[in-house]
Amino acid sequence: MVPQTGKVRYHRGFSLVDTMVAVVILLIAVIGTSIFRYNSALDGRRFNSQTTAARIALMLSESWRGINGDLAFDPTVLSTSDLTVNENIQSISAKPSDFTLLGSYIITLNDVHGVNYHAILSWEDIELGLRALNVVVAWAQRGAGEDGVENVDKSFRLTAYTQAF
Repeated sequence: MVPQTGKVRYHRGFSLVDTMVAVVILLIAVIGTSIFRYNSALDGRRFNSQTTAARIALMLSESWRGINGDLAFDPTVLSTSDLTVNENIQSISAKPSDFTLLGSYIITLNDVHGVNYHAILSWEDIELGLRALNVVVAWAQRGAGEDGVENVDKSFRLTAYTQAF
């Protein structure tokens, strides 16, 4: 055997630079996944609030339409163990300008934490025997724990037509 002198031997393995590059890539992947999960959860919460508002508007509209748009309609009788409807003394100007205000209500669901829905009911006689029923449901998407009509930033509007007697 001939001894090899003067040659530099390289050891196979990872250098510090290789390790740091791998850690940075791993951190980017973990942070990206965390941001994606956070935004997905936030979008799901927003979707749930909007769907709930649409369901409330449909419930109010169909209940009111079921009695042919009677002006004695009182949504507070729709309160159940899961849904509380209270008359709201404050009123927001979410009704169309040519409609007549029937009432303003605060709706609270027992399974949704921190979200109060504000419903404004209004009506207009389009022609003899035809009445337009307008329901606007508003809620605070940002700062969901805050209460009051001044904090609402999202709304859902629904107009239904019924035969009025």
